[in-house]
Amino acid sequence: MKKLTKVLLSSLVLFSLSSVAAEDLHNKLIIQAIPSSEGTVVVKGKPMYEKTFNVVTYSKAKEPIELTGDVGCYRAFDEKGKEFDDRLVQADLLGTLKEGAKEGEISFVSDDASVYNAKFVKWSSPCPNLAERPQ
Repeated sequence: MKKLTKVLLSSLVLFSLSSVAAEDLHNKLIIQAIPSSEGTVVVKGKPMYEKTFNVVTYSKAKEPIELTGDVGCYRAFDEKGKEFDDRLVQADLLGTLKEGAKEGEISFVSDDASVYNAKFVKWSSPCPNLAERPQ
């Protein structure tokens, strides 16, 4: 029982530290997003609305930043704060961000046309529905 308690406590501490580090990460980034297209996509027979942005991500930190699905994801949002899941992220926008910037396209999807109101892109953690993302 003591071993189980230690394992659970260790896991909780590690998860808490990871969450704090991931939440802090969005404060170290500048993300410029320019809308490039609006359209629709059918994923596994399900029709969805899609908006694509050209994105440039800059770091305000001196140390390298990891932009991976383990620590967060890109999310679009509108002026009212409604958020949208990313569907496709150009690989150039992921990985280690050192000096300079990363550039690429990201598309975001929604079950309704409200995704067309998205104007902003951010780095977020945790990522809802990470395992259920449309491909």
